[in-house]
Amino acid sequence: MLTFERRNKNDLSFHEDEIKLAQKMMDRLRSTVEFLYYLMDRKEGLSFTMILFSSDDLKLESLLDKWKRQTDILYEIDKTNNIYVLLCQSTDMEGGEQFAEILMSNVRMHGGKSSYCVQTEVKTTSYTIQEIIFTMVEKYIDIRQEKAFNKVFFTKLGEIEYL
Repeated sequence: MLTFERRNKNDLSFHEDEIKLAQKMMDRLRSTVEFLYYLMDRKEGLSFTMILFSSDDLKLESLLDKWKRQTDILYEIDKTNNIYVLLCQSTDMEGGEQFAEILMSNVRMHGGKSSYCVQTEVKTTSYTIQEIIFTMVEKYIDIRQEKAFNKVFFTKLGEIEYL
């Protein structure tokens, strides 16, 4: 189980599990996001949405695979802690939020009680892959610390709003 320690936005101390979560996401997602960036550079107007999702009390592996679309790319980030990422191609902020809400609703219907969800839209290749992933992880850590479960949180790249 991940351990989360309360800190403020000016504190540099992160728990070991939090650093390892960021490292796992970098390892799993880097090449796919690089490919999506390549496609975005070749074709104007493309975007994608990243959804970081976990549930403390429901195994998500088979459920998320059933619910995702053919164009969505599902990654298991941490099986032990039940953390997954969905990369939703050609999906804007509104569509990503609607899909994340559907996921959250389906998890509740299947008995999930404590689910955490962070979503962001990637509209430009001007952000580094690290910025995307680290922004998502930092927001995820914040909502876990606050126990702000069963709600979809949207975060903008380059900005973290602390609860």
